[in-house]
Amino acid sequence: MSGLENLSERDKAVLRSIFDPTVTIAANVVDEGDNFVEEDEEPTTDATKASVSLCAEGVCLAEAGKLEEALSVMNRGVDADPDRAAAYNDRAQLLRLLQKDDDAMSDLERALQLTTGRKTRARALALCQRGVLLRKRGNDDAARAAFAEAANLGSGFAKKQVVDMNPYAALCNQMLSQVMRGEKEIKL
Repeated sequence: MSGLENLSERDKAVLRSIFDPTVTIAANVVDEGDNFVEEDEEPTTDATKASVSLCAEGVCLAEAGKLEEALSVMNRGVDADPDRAAAYNDRAQLLRLLQKDDDAMSDLERALQLTTGRKTRARALALCQRGVLLRKRGNDDAARAAFAEAANLGSGFAKKQVVDMNPYAALCNQMLSQVMRGEKEIKL
């Protein structure tokens, strides 16, 4: 018996953080995955049903590598219900794959406008994609803010990004790890 069997989950998280300088205690304590505050409740109108169907078809085409064809179908999905935030999220992801980041950002801004004041999955996903694009552009402060809002809405991906983007947590974990390994000189 190693004695580790009787440790609490928090104790195990502390030990993991000591031996892996890239992990923080918070990263191991928070829930894995998503836990959205509110579920998206889309209307059951014919327009919404058409948008959902077209966007699903677009995703299948994109997964098959038919990106331009997928974009055409996604455009029709957005046109079918221009007030459906999830359609803009889907198309933004495809636009990112096509390296059309400015167009993707426009779609994400529209999705965020449509979800203003709501705490839904669609808003969290738009914020996550926005954070990725902002980080790619080197705007880490705005990216961190987008990820923080998405994390508060229940996105597991965003929670991880917030932790990963915290330079102080990484430095503290690195120093603690070096101390625990008995290294003589701490490199800053």
